[in-house]
Amino acid sequence: MIDLHYDLLSILYYSYLKDDFSYVEELQKRIMDSGVTGVVANLYFMNEEEMKEEMGDFYQDIDVVDIFRISTSLFPKYFPDLDVIYSIEGCDYITGPDELEELYQLGLRNILLVWNNPNRYGSGNRGNGGLTEEGKQLLNKAIDLGISIDLSHMNRQTFYDTVEVLKSARNRGMEVVVIASHSNCYSLCSHPRNLDDNQILALKEFSPIIGLVSYGPFVSSSEDLEELKEQYVRHIKHVKDLLGIDCVGVSTDDMKFDPEFLGGRDDIQVFSYRSVRKEIEDLLKKSYFSDTEIRQLLYQNSYDKLFRRVLK
Repeated sequence: MIDLHYDLLSILYYSYLKDDFSYVEELQKRIMDSGVTGVVANLYFMNEEEMKEEMGDFYQDIDVVDIFRISTSLFPKYFPDLDVIYSIEGCDYITGPDELEELYQLGLRNILLVWNNPNRYGSGNRGNGGLTEEGKQLLNKAIDLGISIDLSHMNRQTFYDTVEVLKSARNRGMEVVVIASHSNCYSLCSHPRNLDDNQILALKEFSPIIGLVSYGPFVSSSEDLEELKEQYVRHIKHVKDLLGIDCVGVSTDDMKFDPEFLGGRDDIQVFSYRSVRKEIEDLLKKSYFSDTEIRQLLYQNSYDKLFRRVLK
C-alpha cells in the first residue's frame, strides 16, 4: 500500500528538536506491521502564531530549507525500506521560486500551497481569497521542475484558480502531475476540507490521484467505527464513479502523533495504522471490488502516476 499523506517529516523534525526519537522508533514498529511500502512524507507549516503555539519552547524562526534538509536526512535512517516522496504542506515560509528550486535539489517532489489559513500564495479552507500572483509564479516554477501539485486544503477560489494555471501549463506542453493527497467527497461528508463533485470533475482532464483519507472527521460526522468504515468505502466508490478506478488512491493523514507526541486533540482514525492495508483490503473485498481494482487503488495507481517518475 502507498499512503499518500503522512506527516512523517514534521514528526522527525520535532523529534530532532527534542533530541528524543523514541516516538519515531514506535512508528517504525507500526509501519513495519502496516503493509505500507510507500509514503508521501509530509512537512507541514502553519502561520507564525500557530507554529509558536505548537512548537512551544522549541519555536525558532522558520528556515524552511534547513528544516527540510534536517528532516529528509533523518528519513532514510529511520524508514530505510519505505519508498518515499518528500512533500511540503503550507508554503508560507518558502520565499519564492529560487528557494523552491533549492528545495527541489534537496529532494522536494510535492507541494500543497496552503494549509488552512491564507498565506502569500493563496488561501486554505479558512480563508476567502484566491491564488495570488506570487502563487501563480510558484506553481509555474513547481511545474517546470516536475513537482506534483497537490490541491488538498485549498479553498474553492484558490482551487479553481490553480486549475486554470494547470490548464495553461499543459497547453504550453508542460507535463502536469496533479493530486489531492488527503481529501474526501463533500457530497458524502460536508466538511469544508472535502471536495465537491464539481471540484473532483474539474481535475478529470489531468488524470489525477485522489487520496481518500481515513481521518475520521473527513469521513463522517459519526463516531461509530463500523459506520465510519462503511462510509470510507462509499467515498472510494464515489470517486471511482466520477473519475474511474485509475484515479483512486488512499491516504491516512494519521494524526495519532498529535495526542501521543504533541499533546493535542485526539480525533478518530478509521483504521489502526498497524493493520491499515489489511483492514482496507478486507473492506473492499466485502464491497465486491476485484483483486485488480484493490491493487490499483491501494498501490498501482499511486506508483504509476507519482512514485515511478521519482524513483526511476
